[in-house]
Amino acid sequence: METGMVSLGLGIGISLLVFVAYIYWQHMRLNLVMGIAQLPNMSSKVPFAMGIVLVLLTLAIYSQTGRFRDWDQGRLDENIDYLVAAEITKASRWAQSEPQNTLALMALAQAYSAGGLYSDAVRTLDKLLEIGGEDAEVLGAKANALYYRELRQMTPETQEVIAKALALSPFEPQTHMLLAADAYLHARNQEAIDHWQLLLKHNGDSINREAINNAIAKAQSKMNER
Repeated sequence: METGMVSLGLGIGISLLVFVAYIYWQHMRLNLVMGIAQLPNMSSKVPFAMGIVLVLLTLAIYSQTGRFRDWDQGRLDENIDYLVAAEITKASRWAQSEPQNTLALMALAQAYSAGGLYSDAVRTLDKLLEIGGEDAEVLGAKANALYYRELRQMTPETQEVIAKALALSPFEPQTHMLLAADAYLHARNQEAIDHWQLLLKHNGDSINREAINNAIAKAQSKMNER
């Protein structure tokens, strides 16, 4: 059981690290979209450090509680960080004042996802798709929201949205980030590496390359242990 617990702990840790990278990327894009120029610049090292602390804290709590059998019984924490809540409020007001503005709707959907309100994010993205038509980036965001809404289950609906996103843009970053995270979570390490490497090759500086390289190293290490 201890070996399985350690393996699961590592899986949770790397999934959190990649998810932190994804949320930070979305946060930066949201700030750019909403034009928050007056906010002080934050060092790029801060989010990375926060991610490391989050991973270590999660593993520490997990190792102390010893709830291995109950790891899949977790429930979404309904308490949203007040900074995320503020972003949701700001984006919501923008979308209400300009209901046909696709940038406002995307900002609201991203804020909902950052706060874990995935059902609200899906509804907002559906409205965005109705207004602007099918778009790979919007579909990629919807696939992520569906996946986490269903507690990281790759449902047929999510798979259909992923297929549409990749048909429009084979290298859509959010979609491949999702596929990599799901593959890693289910010990399909080479598949996860393939998606991460594709992200590094085709998406330049729009992604957190350091976090992805660390994820690749972890996956390769797990493969070498076999």
